[in-house]
Amino acid sequence: MLQQIKRKGRKALDKVFNNRLAQRAVVTCCTMAFCVSESMASSKGAGGFSKATSEISSYQTPVSNLMKAIAAVIVLVGAFNVYFKMQNGDQDVKKTIMLTIGGCVAFIAMSEALPLFFK
Repeated sequence: MLQQIKRKGRKALDKVFNNRLAQRAVVTCCTMAFCVSESMASSKGAGGFSKATSEISSYQTPVSNLMKAIAAVIVLVGAFNVYFKMQNGDQDVKKTIMLTIGGCVAFIAMSEALPLFFK
């Protein structure tokens, strides 16, 4: 019984796919479906990316100001650290000064370079 159904199904498929017009119709339908789905997906993706970009760009100024505030805290803590090391007579005062200045310069440079990533 199953063999007969299988043979009839194969014969029906062979008739459909042996017909050139049917083949072209199937290929055209598949191509149209693919193109429509691609165009729909790209428009949604582009809208999502533009929305995300505008939202992230709105955080530029607050994040830049926060980074400058962190640099100011680094300078204050570093200045007290240097002062106490100088009072105690430690030998690594230069190292502490350089680390404090390096951290401050790095945060200021990052806060100024941040807007360049969004242009």
